[in-house]
Amino acid sequence: MSIHHTSLYNTDDNKPASGVVKQELITYEQTEFGLKIAKLERSFTGAEHTDSYTSTPIVLTPSDI
Repeated sequence: MSIHHTSLYNTDDNKPASGVVKQELITYEQTEFGLKIAKLERSFTGAEHTDSYTSTPIVLTPSDI
């Protein structure tokens, strides 16, 4: 059985287990022009964490659907 997390770990009040090195949250959003993929990555090193965010549009035309 796997464990499901409902929030991102952080180094202040929701510390990750000792073996966690990275956590990702990916959101797929349908827009009027296609899709937007947003990705939040949180990397852990020692007692600190670093966040990065990327957003990628995927334009769809009627022939793509």
